[in-house]
Amino acid sequence: MSNAFKFTPENGYIQLHIKIEEDTNELTFLVSDNGEGVSPEKRDMLFTRFTQIKPSDSGTGIGLNFSYELIKVHKGHIKYKDTQEGGATFIVTIPIIKEYAVSKPVHSQIKETHSINHKLVDHSSSDHKEQVIPTVEVGDKYKNYKVLIIEDDLEVSDYLADFLQNYFDIETAIDGLDGLKKCSLINPQLIICDAMMPKLNGYEVIKRIKSDFKTCHIPIIMLTAHATPQHQIKGIESGADSYITKPFDSKYLLTRVVKLLEQREVLHQKFANEPGLVIEPNLPVDKDNEFIKKINVIIDKNLDNAEFSIDDFYEKMNMGRTLFYKKVKSLTGFTPNEYLRVIRMKKAAELLLSTNLNVSEVAFKVGNNNPFYFSKCFKNQFGVAPSEYAKSNAHRK
Repeated sequence: MSNAFKFTPENGYIQLHIKIEEDTNELTFLVSDNGEGVSPEKRDMLFTRFTQIKPSDSGTGIGLNFSYELIKVHKGHIKYKDTQEGGATFIVTIPIIKEYAVSKPVHSQIKETHSINHKLVDHSSSDHKEQVIPTVEVGDKYKNYKVLIIEDDLEVSDYLADFLQNYFDIETAIDGLDGLKKCSLINPQLIICDAMMPKLNGYEVIKRIKSDFKTCHIPIIMLTAHATPQHQIKGIESGADSYITKPFDSKYLLTRVVKLLEQREVLHQKFANEPGLVIEPNLPVDKDNEFIKKINVIIDKNLDNAEFSIDDFYEKMNMGRTLFYKKVKSLTGFTPNEYLRVIRMKKAAELLLSTNLNVSEVAFKVGNNNPFYFSKCFKNQFGVAPSEYAKSNAHRK
């Protein structure tokens, strides 16, 4: 009925017929209109999930597939035919035999039909064979990483949570406003966000997350049924780091999540393990770049101050301790204490290359009054003792 109202022109007609076939003991619903109808080449896609025969901003491609699943749970069937005027007619037939009464909640049965265990169902085929999607080997590396799923469709949300909880610590939100609230509360490492949601759509959710200093560093994958270039551009412009259309391959989604997380880890390790000057940050969000620049300036000014503490650090940043810790950890991969040590060791490497200071003198220059502890930290970061590093790079002085 909803589709009929959507696609029937002004002054058109819509008819609903309901009848009981006594000889077969079946209940039949028939919905007809004199709208555009469905072309023969697209009829095989009518009941395919997330597929729109006539794309529209308000549609998601779920309605007919959901109807199909409900009808199947009731042991019925649905079919399409043209009306005489060229419009669409959908005929639903459901048996009214007592033995077919539903014995458990309909939602749980529908969920089962979608094969939660990493499978996608191709409803365009006549026999609805399931295509098994291979599992990506991730292991327990990201088991403590929080991934927030913002999705109003409970079935899709359940599917994503069931699948991804094998690899990550999963939180879910039921709509855009709930997603914003939970994002601030749990500070996730990554967000998967639907585009079309009640109360606040995905585009607005992403804009707000990316414009808030507390959350702008979080990578976001947008999931949507809209596959047009215009919608993809809109998603990227709103701040999404990746754009995936429905229906999606679960292996591909998992790979995108892992790669986004890996990219940050690689940058963190490359930054820490490469000796040399502290380079200017090049993060995707300007607010994050300004934040890193500011903390680097503070470290540089207090580089030789062995008494400089983390309390001094966040006070000079004029931030609360918790927010400061979360922000530094999210952007650099290190706690504030670890980041301070990393910068000091990088500065020490620079001094060993550019001056004739000995190891003890360099240690004091970077705020370390214990040369033995300094050497231990330097070797942990660069793999060699500071004296060996200075000798092997003597030609660069």
